[in-house]
Amino acid sequence: MKFVKFILPVAIVLFFTGCLDINENVEIKKDGSGQMVMDMDMSQMIEMIQTMGKEALAEKGVKNMDTTINLKDVVDTASGLSAEKKALLRPGKVHIKLNLEDKVFKTNMTFPFTSQENFQKLYTAMGDGSLSSTSLLSGMGGGGEGGPSPDVNQFNGIYDFTCKDGLMAKKVNEAKWKALKDDPQMAQIKQASQMGVEINYTTTIVLPRAVKKVDNPLAKLSEDKKTVIMKYNLIDVFDHPEQFNYRIEY
Repeated sequence: MKFVKFILPVAIVLFFTGCLDINENVEIKKDGSGQMVMDMDMSQMIEMIQTMGKEALAEKGVKNMDTTINLKDVVDTASGLSAEKKALLRPGKVHIKLNLEDKVFKTNMTFPFTSQENFQKLYTAMGDGSLSSTSLLSGMGGGGEGGPSPDVNQFNGIYDFTCKDGLMAKKVNEAKWKALKDDPQMAQIKQASQMGVEINYTTTIVLPRAVKKVDNPLAKLSEDKKTVIMKYNLIDVFDHPEQFNYRIEY
């Protein structure tokens, strides 16, 4: 898929030079099942893409699209995934909407899970890089040439995540945080933070019961106390990773 091979490096450039909106939505039902949805608005990328010119875009397979990809159809061809991780991914789907004229480029990734234990495994796998957008898209025909690239999930990877009945928590793992800071590619993040770049990251967690306690000062509760909303500038994690810590008891 030529489009994927072209769009990944451009998306990474935008990640470090523009403003993005990322929404992480988690819903857990009474029986422990639920889903995680990641929405990313990359519409600011359109002008960068259009500088290529119509002929170059056509050659690279870039065209308007509004399509849903079921991961069960592509996950088995993704390299580097264990059988367990493939099983976690198979129920998922990716929706891509690209309209060059209307300057719209949005992605939606939905991952259902059958238990909180499986959700913890899924979230942890997304953070360790094996379920990054780069590796998933390579399974859709993106190839993956050129080695690993910075990915939004690398930030989630510095946290230890816990999810069980009555508790959801995320806490910085100092060893993982040091390893990320020592990664040469992360120098781009530091440069971006000094340029005033904003990546608006919103986490919304819908729980089956009312929250008893949440320790993140940025957390907002719905009237029924079953929904927790936290909004950050993701770039701030480079200097203040503890800002993304939370412990929710319900």
